[in-house]
Amino acid sequence: MTSKSESKTFTIGTVINDKWVILEFIGRGGMGEVYRAHQLNLKRDVAIKVISKEWVRSLEGNTIEASACLERFRREVEVMAQIRHPNVIQIFDHGFVQVPKADGETSVEYMVMEYIPGSTLRSTMSDEGFYPEEDRTREWLKDYFMPVLEGVHALHEAGIVHRDLKPENILLDRGRPKIADFGLARSCQLRSMTQSFDVKGTPPYMSPEHFMDLKRTDERADIYALGKIIYEAIAGKMGPDTIPFKSARLPEADSPFFRELDLILQQATAEEKTERFSSIEEFREAMAAALVRSRQKPSIARQTFEGKKLRWKATTIIAVLLVLIGLVALYLHERPHIDSPQKTSAPGSVQKLENGQEPGEPPPLQSTGPPPARLQGKDYDIMRLVPGGEITLPQDFGPDGGNSVKVKSFYMNETPITNQQYVDFLNKVVSRVRVESDVVRSNDQIWLMLGEVTRGYEPIIFRDGRFQVKNAAHSACPILRVTGYGALAYVEFYGLRLPTAREWLFAVTKGKLQSDSSSPTPSESSQGMMGEMQGHMQPTSPSAPGTESDMPLMTPVIMFEPNAFGVRQLNKNIGEWGTKFNQSADPKKLPQTAYVVMGGPARSAGATGGGPSVVQRNPWEAFEEVGFRCVRDAPENPN
Repeated sequence: MTSKSESKTFTIGTVINDKWVILEFIGRGGMGEVYRAHQLNLKRDVAIKVISKEWVRSLEGNTIEASACLERFRREVEVMAQIRHPNVIQIFDHGFVQVPKADGETSVEYMVMEYIPGSTLRSTMSDEGFYPEEDRTREWLKDYFMPVLEGVHALHEAGIVHRDLKPENILLDRGRPKIADFGLARSCQLRSMTQSFDVKGTPPYMSPEHFMDLKRTDERADIYALGKIIYEAIAGKMGPDTIPFKSARLPEADSPFFRELDLILQQATAEEKTERFSSIEEFREAMAAALVRSRQKPSIARQTFEGKKLRWKATTIIAVLLVLIGLVALYLHERPHIDSPQKTSAPGSVQKLENGQEPGEPPPLQSTGPPPARLQGKDYDIMRLVPGGEITLPQDFGPDGGNSVKVKSFYMNETPITNQQYVDFLNKVVSRVRVESDVVRSNDQIWLMLGEVTRGYEPIIFRDGRFQVKNAAHSACPILRVTGYGALAYVEFYGLRLPTAREWLFAVTKGKLQSDSSSPTPSESSQGMMGEMQGHMQPTSPSAPGTESDMPLMTPVIMFEPNAFGVRQLNKNIGEWGTKFNQSADPKKLPQTAYVVMGGPARSAGATGGGPSVVQRNPWEAFEEVGFRCVRDAPENPN
């Protein structure tokens, strides 16, 4: 009978290629063995993974299987060699060594990698799960899971899909998680392997498409596995009775924090990969929003101005402020009062609103004759008529891409909702919201992120139980870092709604002016003061000054030239929240409403061909360059 020592490839004290001396046998798995060794020239301990002699003997005569397994081993070496990241294990070397066998010698491959003396991620997880301990769950996610996401993000950035993520494949180096075991990894830079490995993996963490055909998996298979790891951490270790390849949800979620995590893991483990997070970045942003205890960093980064600091005399700043306030006053004074609700009813309405009663639908429009070209909403904002018509949707606009569709007439806000308007709304519903670490919430929904939007610009503060615009000069600037939930709460409060992606695209394309074909410039009323304001409104984009798409975030909404419909700032320097209706795969089910970010920063990740972009996002996300505006239906013209 073969003893355990005889079944090992190396004995303690063996020197490999005059470089490494074997110190300890660590363990065996599949076709490989892992040893702790000491590198003689650099005087450091390393881990050596080797094709086991026992495995080589078992495949004698089966050259096809042996060749495929060796290809898998070499793939792991090549994949690991591509990555340099603190949360991914590092490989040092790869080679061959001659080892004795019964009838002579055989060549065995090995790899040398950093030695991690700690345990695995499994040791940080409770078999019973962390629920209902919020602090313990949050601490584990911050210390272990978020760094794992960073490591997986580095893999995906390099074009590598791990395809076997599980707690046992994440090592701990003095508490720092490091992703290991890339035997099933696939890189866009490596040729594909044989079909013989397309059923390998760990079932509880395998996505449905992974089980059916591993070669067709992409980054979303790793997202599925990570969702299952979250589930295990909260609900407890998955046992043999756990149903694999299914979406996971927490058996209990009795607090807003756990309910938010439950939604995240349900999306991460959706059976249809198209319903999962589209990227690790999106997954990470959702987790950061759930964990926020300090100001969340926006997931869509904005390049900030890093030029010389401009010195401003007190008189210059005061002059700029006076001009801004004058423009705001002029704009408010010129707003029409025809076809709008009477302001005499506002005080009573506000009193009711502060007592918790929401306003009803806006006043009905006249049913005879053509609809008015503009009207005023219950938030006293001007709305412009956008007459309906046909539009050809972009090719990347889902199943209807490339088709011509009809859009009914609707009214759209002339400008995005401003800081002051959103502050007024928040103060009317202040009893329904709470502020925790610069996060404005209502029940379990995140509405708004406070704090600095960008360096030196903090538009809204919460003080003594009330919201206020910190600097009066920023009252007429667009509200930013509002979530989809926060935008929806505002429009529903005033009996309005968010624009659909089709309506927004229609307003952008059909409202385009002749001057839009070149670099647009601000309207004449604002050009004279733009030079003075650029420094005061730092930081700004280093792009060509004066173009509307590059104007600073803290530019008042009235300083943008209206389009053919009289709508300002549309598809310019900020994106806007909207909705899109995705047809369910089941024809018996109604279409599902999805939240989208339209234009603005979405241009970098949006539609192909340089056209207006529409990017699906999660409603709990907040971005530093995304605001919103309202729309309402317009009556059909009987003529």
